[in-house]
Amino acid sequence: MGISFAEPERLKEIFDGENREEWQKTSHIIRSIGLKEDDTVADLGAGTGYFSNIFSQILCKGKVYSIDCEPNMVAYMRERFSDEQFAHVQVIQSQPDNPCIPTDVNWVFVANTYRFIHHRDAFLQKMREQTNPGTTFVFVDFKGVNARVSPQMAIDEVKNAGFEILHLDTEGCPDHYILTFI
Repeated sequence: MGISFAEPERLKEIFDGENREEWQKTSHIIRSIGLKEDDTVADLGAGTGYFSNIFSQILCKGKVYSIDCEPNMVAYMRERFSDEQFAHVQVIQSQPDNPCIPTDVNWVFVANTYRFIHHRDAFLQKMREQTNPGTTFVFVDFKGVNARVSPQMAIDEVKNAGFEILHLDTEGCPDHYILTFI
């Protein structure tokens, strides 16, 4: 039996597991982004808030929007980030066809989520509409032969939506690519 988004505690075992560094090279992803302490990040498809938690530690003078469309994940993150130390983390309920990105972000981060978006062309257009010029976007997703959205597909879709590719890293993570664009 698979694990559903209705089971955030079970998903936490996977998403926040001690072996995540091993299978995803989180440290490489974080280094490659190069966040500054006063940046504002929208973590789209945040799930249990794994990356939002890391971002909250880096962005001590900034802000983190932890965004997900799954109500159970949103409820879980609201509890997870309810302590005062997370006052700069705001959890937002998005919609499957609307990322609900606040206008003040300068980074949009999407990890292990892009492949699940059904109407990616419309979603990318919404991302463009909801952000300011100069906002940097980072997609992290699977790159192997079983990837639902290959790195080249992601590049093509992002370009078709009018974005400019800054960098594609296919070597830094064992099974993931990092696509950075504006």
